[in-house]
Amino acid sequence: MKASHHDFEVELRDDWWGEAGMLGFRISLNCYRGDASAFPNKRIFSVSIEEVEPVRRNLSAGVFNDNEEASAHDRVVRILRGFQADAEIPPVEVVSMSPDSRFKYKLVHGAHRFYCSLIAGFSHVPAVQGFAMSALDR
Repeated sequence: MKASHHDFEVELRDDWWGEAGMLGFRISLNCYRGDASAFPNKRIFSVSIEEVEPVRRNLSAGVFNDNEEASAHDRVVRILRGFQADAEIPPVEVVSMSPDSRFKYKLVHGAHRFYCSLIAGFSHVPAVQGFAMSALDR
């Protein structure tokens, strides 16, 4: 299963989609439900996927990768099952881009949630403002 995000193409394995029970999935809202307890001191807001700069990873596995805690497979299937169950899932973290940028936001954490959202058909993602390097200039 493939989806495009501006000029960037992302691919999710069809067997992962099926394993997560997403066959026939229909969205009822424009984004998944954000888990406010993940960031108790931050305001969650909705961000249009179109306003976010594509994440260009130069990994052999593409945008979906393993980490120390779980395989890409396990991470993606867990997220998709959360969508299917209408569960609260942590928001992604973004930083604002400069006013002259083509995009309003840059994704700094949550690429799996972001691209699973795109593939599932959501137009927006719940987000919080992440850490901005520009804050060090103050």
